[in-house]
Amino acid sequence: MPTPGDSLVGNRLHVCVGDDCNNNCIFCMEEDRQSRHDRMAGQTDDDVRRMLTSVDPSVREVMFTSGEPTLHPRLPEYIRWAAQAGFQIVGLITNGRRLSYRPYARSLLEAGLNHVLVSIHGPDAATHDALTRTRGAFVQALAGLANLAVLKREFPALKVHTSYVVNARNYDKVAAFFQVMRPFRVDQHVFNVMMPDGRGGTFFDQLMPRYGDVAASFRAFVDGLTADERARVFLLDIPYCTTTGLPDGVRGYVERYFHFEPDGTVHLDPEGGDADPTPAAGDEVLVQTDALAGETRAYAKVAKTARDDRVRTKRPLCAQCGFERQCRGVFRSYVERFGWDEFLPVRPTGESS
Repeated sequence: MPTPGDSLVGNRLHVCVGDDCNNNCIFCMEEDRQSRHDRMAGQTDDDVRRMLTSVDPSVREVMFTSGEPTLHPRLPEYIRWAAQAGFQIVGLITNGRRLSYRPYARSLLEAGLNHVLVSIHGPDAATHDALTRTRGAFVQALAGLANLAVLKREFPALKVHTSYVVNARNYDKVAAFFQVMRPFRVDQHVFNVMMPDGRGGTFFDQLMPRYGDVAASFRAFVDGLTADERARVFLLDIPYCTTTGLPDGVRGYVERYFHFEPDGTVHLDPEGGDADPTPAAGDEVLVQTDALAGETRAYAKVAKTARDDRVRTKRPLCAQCGFERQCRGVFRSYVERFGWDEFLPVRPTGESS
């Protein structure tokens, strides 16, 4: 996991291979599934191979993602290519359902997969299946985790993480979830506070929790953990200034990485135009157009943080905060609903100013 303020945009690659998903999550960032399908439809095996072989040698990690990547029939081959390209970490972000078939899970590990992040959003079927709007998804995800736990004995390099999207319906169930996960030999539990974007924006009023409530609930959870257990849990995508009561090692920062999108499909400003790809000195390159020549089209290199200037904001008082440099700001829609009362500058020592 990155440390607070550390940018991994230069050494973590996401390769989008899923143009469909067999879950239907109510908070999904990719609300327009047809648009995603259209963007992915022209992506060829050669394009994927170029993505894997043309990045800077400092890129140590690749994650196959977007939609549900296990639905792509060529995924085992893509994983094999990634391993052959020399990535130290070859990973998969998945809902875990197809991993409930152990021969399939084994085929991915034999191809070179050594990191699996399973998205699971509650301690029980009632919670998870309601959020994914897919009956049986929880049982299959648990079966996938059980298979990975067994296969770890055969593939000791395998790391298994979970990803739990924290929202108003499950933020107070984190402790129960951790207990349910104990038998599955999970290496890290990542709790991502829901981003009010895509469907998360559509269902903001039903799903968006107050950051203060999330932080208080998470504090009660981590206070009950041992030091070893605490080292395996992380609360992400929540502003630092709302989490001063949490241990530094578990809180606050935003994951950073990059992926490739077809040129001309990345529109960042409210009017739909492309962002200026030329950064100020020392700034992160958010969009690099014409970064990769594909078989039939060119691709732009897009940082995960590319859309932050449009969907997040800061106020002048934020400049006084000791975390101002690494903070990406607060979602505009959040401030419009709840205001600024939760967000007070924090001194570098962690004391409120």
